[in-house]
Amino acid sequence: MTLEMPVMLAPVPNAIDFSDKKVLIADDVADTGKTLKLVHDFCKDTVAEVRSAVIYEKSHSLVKCEYVWKRTDDWINFPWSVQPPVVRRDDQVLDA
Repeated sequence: MTLEMPVMLAPVPNAIDFSDKKVLIADDVADTGKTLKLVHDFCKDTVAEVRSAVIYEKSHSLVKCEYVWKRTDDWINFPWSVQPPVVRRDDQVLDA
């Protein structure tokens, strides 16, 4: 399921003093780009530089990432989304 708008859940990182830091935002896919944009906008005024890296970037993404392995508009099935856990524990909760 995809939320209409991404949200940051508590605890939101405090921007202590990262004014001289370079930040790399990494994600698996830039689909709509809404989540990357949210994080990028959160960081941009408090750090020296912010860049994004993704495995896949879709052409309609709001964010054009600096580092992209592949560009595609195909649906992507990641192993962590479609495969069962490698190790099963008794107390493990699977998707409800």
